[in-house]
Amino acid sequence: MFTGAAYANAAELSANNSQAEFSSVEPIKSVLEKSGFEIEAEDVTEHSAILKWNTDKSYIAYKVCKLNILTNKWEEYAQTTDNSIKVTNLSAGAEYNFCVLNNVTNDLLGAAKVKTKIKRPKLKVKVRTSKKIVLSLGKHAKNETVVIYRKTQGKKYKKIASVKGKSTYTDKKVKGSTTYSYKAKLKVKNGKKTTTSRYSSPLKTKTLLSMGLPAVSGSTKTYAYYTAVTVRNSPQYRLLNSSNCYTDSETGIRMVDGCYCVALGSYYGTTIGTKYRVTFSTGKSINVILCDQKADCHTDSRHQYAVNNNDILEFYVQGSAMPSSIRRAGNFGSYPKFAGSVTSIEKYV
Repeated sequence: MFTGAAYANAAELSANNSQAEFSSVEPIKSVLEKSGFEIEAEDVTEHSAILKWNTDKSYIAYKVCKLNILTNKWEEYAQTTDNSIKVTNLSAGAEYNFCVLNNVTNDLLGAAKVKTKIKRPKLKVKVRTSKKIVLSLGKHAKNETVVIYRKTQGKKYKKIASVKGKSTYTDKKVKGSTTYSYKAKLKVKNGKKTTTSRYSSPLKTKTLLSMGLPAVSGSTKTYAYYTAVTVRNSPQYRLLNSSNCYTDSETGIRMVDGCYCVALGSYYGTTIGTKYRVTFSTGKSINVILCDQKADCHTDSRHQYAVNNNDILEFYVQGSAMPSSIRRAGNFGSYPKFAGSVTSIEKYV
């Protein structure tokens, strides 16, 4: 943190890592009170800054040093012939002291403080179900803690967690079909000092609506050819033949936005384009999109499954792209990705 690597460009002279000779005789306070040589820090970021200085005198070259707060001594950082230098490899939310010397005589010309900025956390939704919301927090250093706040509509933000050393946070204290707003602050500890960032931008998301399941397992997953839908002005035809719909090369199933096209019983909804998260007994989950509806006359009394094959899901496929193993089996229940019984169906609201 305190010995930073030298920054160099074509206009700079080579630097060495030796400790400056004057370092033990110049207290920090008196250095910062020097006048007649102005140094400013510009373009300060989380990990770098540009030091610029103005002087009435001309010098052949300058030596830039950084204060080692453990030893309270100045250590050479770099040499340059320019009136500016970029200092890098700094820690976020920390204070640094730099000074500039006449490289020929080692006379102290001036000094300046640099306080690096603290990045604001960036929250993203990684997974959402009816029972949990998984937030992506991004990567953070060991001395950084993400403090997370949450609220529901009409309520105030409340702190729900402090996360250190992890890139995600799982909020399990949620209700289905409910909107939640999140924001976060970043706390950075440097030595005994802790600095806090501003709040992140608010993140709003909604949990899924858990739907009921029929008595059958749904382990059989039938399929239908998407080309059998021929009514051109129907929402089914428009979805299955839109520019956003494509055939999955692995399974031959038609897909939209990463969701498999399926038909469901009317119990689960009748609006074409509705999306669902389906979880199997294997623990695997997939996202599906309603591209057609099973006819009520072919389903049980609650219209949750087709009585002929006891299937809940019916995939819509491009016949020429289907794996031969599925043709032999007669359904997608034998395919590893879709194996097992259906243990939950949740609607994206």
